[in-house]
This record gives sequence, structure tokens and C-alpha cells, in this order.
Amino acid sequence: MSKTLIPTVLSIAGSDPSGGAGIQADLKTFMAGGVYGAAVIAGLTAQNTKAVAAAIPVDADFVKQQLESVYDDLRVDAIKLGMLAGRKICEVVAPFLGGCPVVCEPVMVATSGGQLIDEQAVAALVDQILPRSDFVTPNLYELEILSGAPVVDMMEAGRAVLDQFPNLTGIALKGGHRPSGQTVTDVLLYRCAGRIERVIETHPYIDTENTHGTGCTFSSAMAACLAKKQNPADAFVWAVRLTHRLIVLSRNRKIGHGHGPLLHHLAGVCERS
Repeated sequence: MSKTLIPTVLSIAGSDPSGGAGIQADLKTFMAGGVYGAAVIAGLTAQNTKAVAAAIPVDADFVKQQLESVYDDLRVDAIKLGMLAGRKICEVVAPFLGGCPVVCEPVMVATSGGQLIDEQAVAALVDQILPRSDFVTPNLYELEILSGAPVVDMMEAGRAVLDQFPNLTGIALKGGHRPSGQTVTDVLLYRCAGRIERVIETHPYIDTENTHGTGCTFSSAMAACLAKKQNPADAFVWAVRLTHRLIVLSRNRKIGHGHGPLLHHLAGVCERS
């Protein structure tokens, strides 16, 4: 009797003990997307909805052991990369990338503007991880680092990143940092048949502090769709709409005393792609 193969996404990222971001948010998103989630923990944090108190990288050799254990047993259909907090961790992870879509959330700078990893880790991410990734989902500050200049025009900055990394299939430009009036515009630039196409999604701006983990959720949602063999445009649209729906559902809920998390369990099975 043949058995059904379940699409599987591997998250390689840091842990958030408060459950709002990192590995925890990734696994919740994979469940909302109808795929199986596996996780290799590359960093540990002491954080909550109010602040990050401390962060330490997991030993690189142990990260490699985790990866070997996963690949020895599971078929991985897509990979989501989160915080890789160290040059050695990037060096260990890089050889495991390939053979399936890789969505890189280049966790370098927090939404507040504070740098999260050191310069050596940033250099390793740029030199070893991004050249092996298929999609990248930077926030505004990370887009500035990758494009090499302050972002005046997001489209131009996105094209500059695609020019710099010819291996990339696409870049997601998230408009939450720069809402236009009462709307937010998110854009996917992606290569298709020798051209750069774009997909634009516009939705209402939601005034809420409950946005902890939105970047993790968005990139994980894209990875979930790619694991199910959806095309980049459809994966991007579903990721945008799921993230926006979760912001709407979570805006008036109370978890913690700071920037509350997205509440993935409220999305419901009916919202799955």
C-alpha cells in the first residue's frame, strides 16, 4: 500500500521562548499552511514581547549534527532560513542548501533598527547563504544593507539586490515600514522567462502594536507554499494575505505587555491554501 508524502519544510533559525517569532512562529505558520514543519535551532534567545534580553548562537558543530539528523531521515521540500547568528553557523548551513526552494529571511537588523548579528555573520550571510538561496525577504533596514545604499525607491533597491545575486529567483519587498496613508503595498520582484516580473498586493494599514513575528510568518508562509509546488506569485500572494489576516485577527488581543505576537491558531483551517 502506497503512502502519501506530506510536503515538509525545514526551518533553520533561532528560538523565541515567548513563542512569537523565530522557530516557534515558523512551526505555527507551517501548520497554518498545511505542511509538516521540522526545525534546526541555530540560536537561543531570552526574549519576550517587550525586549530581547540576550542571544547566543548554538555551537556550529551541533547545528551540523541537527541538520544531518534531519536529512538522514526526512525529505525536505523547502527551507526557511531565519537568524543565523555567526559566521561558523553560516559556513555549516551553506552546504545543506540546494535541491529545494530556499526562502531566506536575512535576520540582521530588528524592526527597531538595532543590529542583531555581528559584521562577520553579516558578511558570511552575504557571501555564503544568499548565493545559495532562491528568495529573500528583507525588512527595510536589511534591504539597505543588501542594496548597499539608503532606500529611496524600494523597486530600485530590490532590482539592485537581484542584480547582485543572479542566483536569486525573487525578492519580497514588504511595505509595512513605509505605509502610504492608510494602505500598505507589498511587492514581489521575480525572474520569469528572462524578465523580471512583479506582483503587487495592497491592503489596509492596521494600526496595532501586535506585530511581533510578522517577518517570520511571512517568509515561512512563502516556504510552505513553495513546498507544495506553488509558483512564486501564488506563494507570495498567500503569504501576504495570511500575514495581513493574522494582523487583523490579533490586533485587539492581549498576549504579554509589549508588542504582541500574531495568533496563528485564529486563522482557521478554512484559510489554508
